[in-house]
Amino acid sequence: MTEPDSHSDDVRLQILVRRLRAVSLGGPTAILSSLASTAVLLGIYRDTLSHPAPVIWGVSIALVLAARFALLRLTDMESTDIHYIEASLRKVVLVMGAVSLVWAIGIPIFAILGRASALPALSGIAAAMFVGVLLLHRSVPRAGYAHIILLGAGMAVASIATYGSHSWPLLLLLVVYSITLWIAVGRLDRQFVDGIVNEIGSVEAADTVAMLLHDFEEQSSDWLWTVAPGGTLRRVAPRFAAAAGSDVERLEGTPLINLFQPGEERDRLARHLVECSPFRDLLVKLRVDGEMRYWRLSARPRDDGWMRGVVRDVTHDRLIEERVAFMAHYDSLTGLANRYLFNERLRTMLGENGERGSDVALFYLDLDDFKSVNDTRGHLVGDRLLREVGNRLEQEVRDEDLVARLGGDEFAVLIETRAGMGMLIERAHRFLSVVREPYEIEGQLYRVSTSIGVARCSDGDCDAEELMRRADLALFAAKRKGRDTLAMFEQGLDREARERRELESDLRDAVTRGQLRLHYQPVINLDDGGITGYEALLRWHHPRRGLIGPNDFLPIAEETGLILPIGGWVIRQALAEISRWKGDFRIAINLSPTQVRSPHLIALVAQALHSNSIAPERVEFEITEHVLMVESETGNDTLARLRELGTRIALDDFGTGYSSLGYLRQALFDRIKIDRKFVVGIEDDLNAQAIVSSITRLAEAMGMQTTAEGIENRSQLDLLRKLGCQEAQGFLICEPAPGDAFATPEALEASMTGKGSDVLDYRKAREAAMKRREGRHA
Repeated sequence: MTEPDSHSDDVRLQILVRRLRAVSLGGPTAILSSLASTAVLLGIYRDTLSHPAPVIWGVSIALVLAARFALLRLTDMESTDIHYIEASLRKVVLVMGAVSLVWAIGIPIFAILGRASALPALSGIAAAMFVGVLLLHRSVPRAGYAHIILLGAGMAVASIATYGSHSWPLLLLLVVYSITLWIAVGRLDRQFVDGIVNEIGSVEAADTVAMLLHDFEEQSSDWLWTVAPGGTLRRVAPRFAAAAGSDVERLEGTPLINLFQPGEERDRLARHLVECSPFRDLLVKLRVDGEMRYWRLSARPRDDGWMRGVVRDVTHDRLIEERVAFMAHYDSLTGLANRYLFNERLRTMLGENGERGSDVALFYLDLDDFKSVNDTRGHLVGDRLLREVGNRLEQEVRDEDLVARLGGDEFAVLIETRAGMGMLIERAHRFLSVVREPYEIEGQLYRVSTSIGVARCSDGDCDAEELMRRADLALFAAKRKGRDTLAMFEQGLDREARERRELESDLRDAVTRGQLRLHYQPVINLDDGGITGYEALLRWHHPRRGLIGPNDFLPIAEETGLILPIGGWVIRQALAEISRWKGDFRIAINLSPTQVRSPHLIALVAQALHSNSIAPERVEFEITEHVLMVESETGNDTLARLRELGTRIALDDFGTGYSSLGYLRQALFDRIKIDRKFVVGIEDDLNAQAIVSSITRLAEAMGMQTTAEGIENRSQLDLLRKLGCQEAQGFLICEPAPGDAFATPEALEASMTGKGSDVLDYRKAREAAMKRREGRHA
């Protein structure tokens, strides 16, 4: 029996051998079932044995079955001669066909000679033999097809002989069954052949993978590891042993989990090893030569119960991530929780929809006239005072309470209590008392005081933002009373909320009345001092209130949905204005979470680019990681579609959120904007310098550019350049100004004077340095 030409000779040989072996394995079962059926049939029809036909049939069945058994016993199943295997398989098919033929003859014989009461038994045996083709002939389809034809014919003759002209329904049903079995035999054969071909391909692929893994193990910075069932190390590679601070002989047979420090991740690893289940990027800790290291492990199980995987040492990246994560959660000066962690804790304590608000009290503290301390005593003394204030506040609360520095000289104390307002006032007075006590710093005594706003939700009538708003209103009321005092929130303080609603109403008409304006702030290249782009900043020229900054109205726009028409106007207006400017520079435009969620954003950007003939790569959209936090899946999809248009994406305020590194891995950014909190005072802050250096190296490794925000003096420009930052922007370079200030080279030059004179000097110095460098290379 031959196979299709689409297979190579080696594959054809394998298929033929498998067919022959399948017949050999199923041979005893087929012979026994056939003999058993014969015995049962002869027993039922024993009254016909006086006739020679049943006897001859029984002898014939015995002979062909014996021939089949002998042929299978004499065939060399291990032969690799394709011609011998083909010939042997043809013989087997002929013998199987002979068995089917004898059965096809016997069925009408017994139907004609036997009594009518035995017909049900004959029908059952015939049907079983007919359908048995699916089990006994599935590996040899030609024998199966012959079996279907022969037994079908025999059963048809028996039906006609028994029922005459009334047998046509049975004949029709027999045709349907025959066609069904024919199709099934063909389908089983295709599955049989495909399974063999796939298995051969898998073996070849395994050989290739083994070769590649060997090359990988020799050349990669990662290491391979293998464990037997039970999780013990096997075939330990020398490089793996060296990374673990041990040797091959000591590690061989050692449980893998024994290498790692106890913890949740180690327990997860143990479960995966016990369950023999795949895992990826599992972070575990271990000590190597007394030093804590971090490894990421991935593995997949094999069919034999072993597991093989890869490990990578991520200690350096982990330490950077932990440092950045610390900066994202805690205040670098005082070690207290920062605003972000405070907000997270507040939301957690309030529960969903503020249903636990009556148990949460918020004390909002602002040091009185602390600016004068910095101005008269210097920032070093001011920083010491802030740390001492934080320490004193922490000593006045329980471990489960939270003290946070929200920025500058603002602190917040968040406690969970069911105490009444009297107890809260007493607690607030205690805070006032500990803060006003004198501070001894370097032998000198200093005194400061604070104002406190106290608020709580009643019966779950507010969420985190509302509670914070109430505390802020109460703090404002305390400030109006004077220094070193407190105020409780009361409904009368809501008049500011009414003013906000008035501002919201005016904002709805700001676009149509032409009250919005765009100002632009330049961004310079730290290498040569030249301008590489501008950031578009929104301003509101209110007819009564005058110039209103974005911080005063954009939060309202975001909350009310007005940010969509306003944001659309900003995109169209910015691209329309810069299309008239001279120069090849990029324009940065901020996107809010609401804009990123909008299904119309992509079409709006594409239309604005086309209408103004702006190259997409000149446009850069800035987002904060809050955009991804609100709608991570939608946000990533929108960013990907913006990048498909050709525009660039920048992550703004990097390092100020919860998990900036996590979002860098989720989304593809072209630029990281280092938040001004890392830039302010960087000349004297070694920690800030280390953070900025880590961020620039991380960005370079991920193919991203870096821009530092909040530049305030010339020395910061030089230091940031040395730390690896490519670009900078800030008031030192140029304050935001209307577009006319940058539309022409002459206007731009005029705008860069005054405060920008330091930048012009910096540019000249960099140009001179580049010329000297080029001269040395020449």
